[in-house]
Amino acid sequence: MGFFNFLMSKVFFKHLAIAVVIAVALLWLTLKALDVYTHHGEALTVPDFTGVKYYDLEKNDVTDKYGFLVIDSVYDDHLQKGTIVLQDPPAGSKVKQGRKIYVTVVATQPEMIPMPNLIDLSLRQALNELKANGLKLEKMEYVENFAKNAVLAQRFEGDTIIPGMEIQKGSAIELVLGKGLDGEKIEVPFLIGKTEAEVIDILNSSSFNVGFLKYFDERDKLHSRVFNQQPAGSTNYRVDYGSYVDLWFRSDLDFNFDSLIIAYGSDTLRIDSLMVEPIKVED
Repeated sequence: MGFFNFLMSKVFFKHLAIAVVIAVALLWLTLKALDVYTHHGEALTVPDFTGVKYYDLEKNDVTDKYGFLVIDSVYDDHLQKGTIVLQDPPAGSKVKQGRKIYVTVVATQPEMIPMPNLIDLSLRQALNELKANGLKLEKMEYVENFAKNAVLAQRFEGDTIIPGMEIQKGSAIELVLGKGLDGEKIEVPFLIGKTEAEVIDILNSSSFNVGFLKYFDERDKLHSRVFNQQPAGSTNYRVDYGSYVDLWFRSDLDFNFDSLIIAYGSDTLRIDSLMVEPIKVED
């Protein structure tokens, strides 16, 4: 009975109250310490680090607020080596102090890759392989061979390059392809209103080389579109495999391409029945 009497005594309730107060105080102090340690409720606005040299970050005070980790590098002759070109999270994001910023920097040395084997691939397969490996097409040379549009040789800077040889990423490769033995000619695609990227893809995949490019307005990947082409696009006019097509560009911000395309043929977007003569443009 003594134990139960103690539970009902003032001494017990006094000690219980003290224990509860101490427990609550310890819990409060723990939570406050966590808030301080994790900066709970505090948010920093991530600055824009693009264009900043990675090794210059330590000269600023930003390393006290953020951690940095390089996750990739790219090589670009037009950008200063060692500078940041991409960041995650992006500028303007709200983060806690100590948040790690993942960055991509401009490599100091060009990336080297093994030359893929394009021999015996079709033109379309070879173009896809070049793109997948970060290489570009310089030009196509067609020779008489029964293997029409199949790659017979691959060259770099005029010399044959064997598969597996180290080559700088972004290099331009020349392809030698067969054009058959029947003397077939191919029609010129209609390119009016297309962007530079679109016409390069269309011409190359259609066995044409890109000729000279003339811009009447400031070059703009988004708004510069083909204003004129020579030779003109037509199913009635055929040329040799590997022929060059010259292109003139204007900005769609300053020129009405819809009207121009309608002038060439509103239904088919071709100039098979040629309602107008090709536009004459001074060089």
